[in-house]
Amino acid sequence: MPSSFRASATPATVNLARRTDSVKRPSSLQVATLRDCSIDVPLSRHWSGSIVTTGTPNPAWHTTKRGETMSIRATKRQGRSRRLALFTGIAIAASVIPAAAQASANSAAAEKPVRGGNITAGIFDQVLTTCYSPNVPNSALGVLKTVYEGLVEKSSDGKFVPFLAKAITPSADFKTWTLSLRPGIKFSNGEPLDAAAVVLNLQALSGDYYLKNTATAVHTAGSGIPFTANLRKVEASGADVVMTLWTSQVDWLDTLYASGRFFMRAPSTIKSKDECATKGVGTGPFMFDTVTPTNVKVKRNPNYWRKDKAGTQLPYLDSITFDVQQQPTQRLNALRSGKYDAAQFTSAGEVKQILSVKSSNNLGSVDSKDSFYPTWWPNQGIEPFNNKNARLAFAHAWDNASYYKLRNCFKGKCLGNIPTSIVGKDNVMYNTKGFLKFDIKKSKEYQEAYKKETGKDLTFQINATLSDESLNNAKASQQIFAKAGITTTINQEDGATQVANAFPGLAAAAAGKLNPYQAYAVLLFEGEGTGFILPFLQQNVFSEPGNNAKTERSPLLPIAGTALNVTRHKDTALTDLLYAAKQDITKARPAKLKALTKYIQENAVVVPTPTLMYTYGFGKKLRGYDTFELAAGKTGIPMTNAGINWTGIWVSK
Repeated sequence: MPSSFRASATPATVNLARRTDSVKRPSSLQVATLRDCSIDVPLSRHWSGSIVTTGTPNPAWHTTKRGETMSIRATKRQGRSRRLALFTGIAIAASVIPAAAQASANSAAAEKPVRGGNITAGIFDQVLTTCYSPNVPNSALGVLKTVYEGLVEKSSDGKFVPFLAKAITPSADFKTWTLSLRPGIKFSNGEPLDAAAVVLNLQALSGDYYLKNTATAVHTAGSGIPFTANLRKVEASGADVVMTLWTSQVDWLDTLYASGRFFMRAPSTIKSKDECATKGVGTGPFMFDTVTPTNVKVKRNPNYWRKDKAGTQLPYLDSITFDVQQQPTQRLNALRSGKYDAAQFTSAGEVKQILSVKSSNNLGSVDSKDSFYPTWWPNQGIEPFNNKNARLAFAHAWDNASYYKLRNCFKGKCLGNIPTSIVGKDNVMYNTKGFLKFDIKKSKEYQEAYKKETGKDLTFQINATLSDESLNNAKASQQIFAKAGITTTINQEDGATQVANAFPGLAAAAAGKLNPYQAYAVLLFEGEGTGFILPFLQQNVFSEPGNNAKTERSPLLPIAGTALNVTRHKDTALTDLLYAAKQDITKARPAKLKALTKYIQENAVVVPTPTLMYTYGFGKKLRGYDTFELAAGKTGIPMTNAGINWTGIWVSK
């Protein structure tokens, strides 16, 4: 879950990352052709092929936002094959060729990747743990991803593809998913990534491990429990893993990806509170060396399972030190001076710094896609937004265009987009119907109605992190609400602390410590699908029709089921619309999702802010940052809210 008050925007002025990732290299460099990379996995055979997937008897029935049908080859368990087209953006078939590593497309033509080098990267989020809870936001997530890897990755075309997994196969009704693993992969401590390890990991994420070991496994009880509420059971079947769901879910791979958050941890890490906290063990290219909230050093995993095409063991770097610097100007200055070899920035108030990186002949950069959709989450569990008139007054007072001009532009150049829905145009939920526009007159009418009902003027508190630019974001919002006659105050605290408070673990949820913030601005929605959207809109994820976890698994689970409900709503109409769309596996699903969006917008359940993007800046000697190669010719997304994948980064000598 990302840090609070990191939002951004742009109308038709300048869009530096629209639809595709953008890479800028130091002008002194020649650009080399991307080298194909393959990898060596111990005890594995290298061959090219396609693992077909279990599908559905339904024919192709949906197209993408741009009208492009996405076909997935499918095979039923009885051996019959079918064709399946999913609007979900899921790509289930995977090559048996192990996932390739990054190449060096941004290197000079004569250069080849070399091993060695110790670098420092500046980030803006604290790393409070390497364990399950509290969640780490944005740039801190990128630190964990140097050590941990997931079963699923996301390709540059928006599809979810197996990564540590070799193939993931759904049943015809999308209630049973069978996973096979790439052979020979081990955690950095030598433990095998086998079916038993995956089962243990999924049991830890879903809370089953905690429920069986309540005295010793509290450290595993995180927000993965409500996020995987639809997982009924997971078990090994020989070398495979079988996941059985409570209800049909076409985007289960999206859940397994979880915005890049669902990692495979070594069994020893899951079983040890101390190891999990600061010395977690993964399958990734690096290992944790030293960990504090503001400074983390990772060192090369000498037994990493991937090599490049030339046979060079990955990763190339010896170590990376991640230094937390919440002030973007200081982060930029450290990058310019060489103190930092790389630094991450967000368009949420850091546009000036991003544009400075891009204008420098001595720095390179890579941008994320413009596919992150921050929103305000008025808290319906407490005053004043337990009143609908207050929420409608808020929505009509919020002026995206003014915020964009104030915080997303610098000297005529702007980042992001002004929203016309709670999600972007490429998302299956996109719908302009019900979208509440800025209208001071209407806001004041709803303010008056609120005062008539409660006897109070509408006032509330907004949040900022400890960075100056985040505080400036909050002050700009204050100005906007003031123009509509609404008084606000600012609560400033560390972003990681806000995330921990807004998304409580099981113990906190059991104690009734749910989201305490009146109006929480946060990035939750992203991408083209719904897997990282719908869980946050459910009243209680364990109350979904067809989910009998309370009886079959534990009566404690519904306590955790509200942890993702940031608005703390109890709206049954919203709930009915959501489950009708979520469980649908027919061509009617997109229309149901759009109906849900319309309801959310017209009732001000959440209120969108300008879209958000992220940028990493690099010193002139770093190479390999613009490409993240996956299997079967697929490329991963070079830059996300978590940053880049560091496996193929190297230092030019």
